[in-house]
Amino acid sequence: MIESSSLHTTRAAYDAVATLYAELFRDSVEGHPLDRALVTAFAEFVRAADAGPVADLGCGPGGVTARLASLGVAAFGVDASPAMIELARQEYPDLRFDEGSMLALDIGDGTLGGVLAWYSIIHTPPEDRR
Repeated sequence: MIESSSLHTTRAAYDAVATLYAELFRDSVEGHPLDRALVTAFAEFVRAADAGPVADLGCGPGGVTARLASLGVAAFGVDASPAMIELARQEYPDLRFDEGSMLALDIGDGTLGGVLAWYSIIHTPPEDRR
């Protein structure tokens, strides 16, 4: 697969600020009642449907993935930034975090119960969104 320039730019930017980003947004969902409620409602819906695991795409340092797991969802994170994945694995060693692009997932059709892309689709150019 040929990597788009937008993915390369996004990866480089997040790699450069990964540690600061993790410090600033460690509890981003916990500190915002509406965000926390939305993630909780999503988790309840997925659990009620018994639909399978959830991919947290653009997971950053892993906080939302961890929140989903704490709510009883089998969740794993995917991020294009190796530095973010490293931080997520350090902070949440019992959870799965993979480096990758949301546009090229190595996940079979029909295997996920849901996808959460919390503030990550903003980095995908409109022409690449389907």
